[in-house]
Amino acid sequence: MAAETAYTTSTPDDGDLEQYVDQRLFDGSMGTLADHATRKAALGDERRYAILFLLRERDEVARAELAGAIDDDSFDLSHHLGKLVDVGLVARTGAPDDGDGRQTFYKITHLGRQEIDADRRNITGVDPS
Repeated sequence: MAAETAYTTSTPDDGDLEQYVDQRLFDGSMGTLADHATRKAALGDERRYAILFLLRERDEVARAELAGAIDDDSFDLSHHLGKLVDVGLVARTGAPDDGDGRQTFYKITHLGRQEIDADRRNITGVDPS
């Protein structure tokens, strides 16, 4: 793991703290601190988090089903799904073989799975795998 590697980088006292974190924590393997912060910000909205959680439980869900689960006409589902897609937590997919080809489906990504699984471990103490 990148965090366990011995580093000879400068200390944060020498300059750019964000660069220090990038080198110490991410080391180019999982993006950057900015990417990580953007993903966390996207999950700062309760409904976006709930959408991601539902996708973790079901793996793939039709947009119509997500809209029905939210039950709020003022909620801009397209906007929020777009944010989750933009940060790499969710992907748009085609309909499953037995699904309606006219619908848009959404699937959780590996990064999205990691976010929910880490929270489950931290909150419940149970490893979800």
